[in-house]
Parts: sequence; structure tokens; C-alpha cells
Amino acid sequence: MVALVLLAPLRAHADDPPQYGWREVWAGAHASGNVWLLYSGLTVAPHCRMFDDGLRLRITSGYGGYSYEGYRGGEPKTKLKSFKARTAFTDVLVGYLKRMGPLTAKGFLGASVISHDIRPLDTVNSVQGIEYGPKAGLELWLNMGSDTWSSLDVNWTSAYQTYGGRVRTGYRLIEDITFGLEARIDGNVLDKDLRGGAFVRYEWQGGEISVAGGVAGQVFKDAKNIKNMTTPYATATWLMQY
Repeated sequence: MVALVLLAPLRAHADDPPQYGWREVWAGAHASGNVWLLYSGLTVAPHCRMFDDGLRLRITSGYGGYSYEGYRGGEPKTKLKSFKARTAFTDVLVGYLKRMGPLTAKGFLGASVISHDIRPLDTVNSVQGIEYGPKAGLELWLNMGSDTWSSLDVNWTSAYQTYGGRVRTGYRLIEDITFGLEARIDGNVLDKDLRGGAFVRYEWQGGEISVAGGVAGQVFKDAKNIKNMTTPYATATWLMQY
């Protein structure tokens, strides 16, 4: 029941970026010891190019699975029960991009639908079924010189009180390759997932591939009933603008 929240990638750019059109698409995959997720998204700038100030329309979706173990009432504490789940989400958002010198900011508002289907039925898990709710997000990108940047992405929806946040700092080693560190938190009303690691990103004209990896740890609010765990994780994302 780890929260699965998509933080859409924010493309790096210099002070006077090249223009690659008004559409941005991406797809990716995430995997850790007990979680997997496939996701994709589309952002369009209907009245300008992708790096210009203006309106943004975005749709994202994902599908994945996870597993966990926990103790249940009436059973001995030495016996753990295993659960497997499938989860899916879709977000529809409207936003605006504003460039303020070295800082680029994107804000989004919209709606989210999230589903969690757990087998067998978990009587102490409140994160099951389908929930709808409003969603808000903020993405910040700060250029700190010609080769160094930092980014912060945060979002929240009332559907299961799901939230996410990620901070990255990157350094351009050579013209097309950036290396950096990242930290991330995803959570909902029941648990939170913490990650820390490193990433490498390769860029070309109008596109990029980013690969990240590190250690993920889950923390459950009901630690008496659900077993916490720490596992390695890996994430890969492809993005294209046209």
C-alpha cells in the first residue's frame, strides 16, 4: 500500500532555451523490492511554446502493483499474512508556467482518481477501492550557473490524502550528461515511502532519458499491524518535446 504518486519531469533549460514545439510527452517505470509502476503523461501549451510563459494542460496516468505483510487480529504475532494489490491513477490538470530569471515555476490544479485493489481483503487497511478528489501541484526549477541546477516538485490530492515531493540537484558533467542526487517522499493516509539516491540524465535535441536508483524505506502509521521494510529502488523516464 505504498503511495504511488507521479511527479512529472520538468525539463532543464538555459536562460535562452531552444524551442521544440508545444507538446511534451513522457513515459517511465519504477521498481523496488515490493513495488512496480508504469506511467505516462502529456502536457500541451495551447497558446505558446513549451518554455514560454503561459497556460498548460496536462493528463497523467499510471498502473502498478505492490505487496506487503502484516499481523491481523486473532492470529499469533509470529504469523505474517501476505497481501498483493493493483493500483491505478489518472490526473487531469490545468496550470501555468512563469519564468522569473533563473527560476521557472509551474503551478497546477485539477482532479485525480486513484484505485487500490487488495487481495485478499485487508480488514485493517483504509486505502482500498476508488477515490476521487481535487489535486494541486507545484514544480520549481532553479539554474545555479551554467552547469548546476536544483528542482523541487510537490503535489497533493484529497483522494486517500495522497501526496508526493521530490528534490533534485544536478551538475552537467559534459554537454549532454548530467549527474545528481535526489530525495523523495510519497505517502497517503496510511503510510509514507522515503527514497534517497542518485540519477544520471542524458539529453539530446528535444528529448532526454533519466535513470535513478538508491534506497527506499516504507513507514506505516499502524506499525503494530504492518511490517516496515527497506529495499533498493530504480526509476527510468523518457521524455520528448515536439
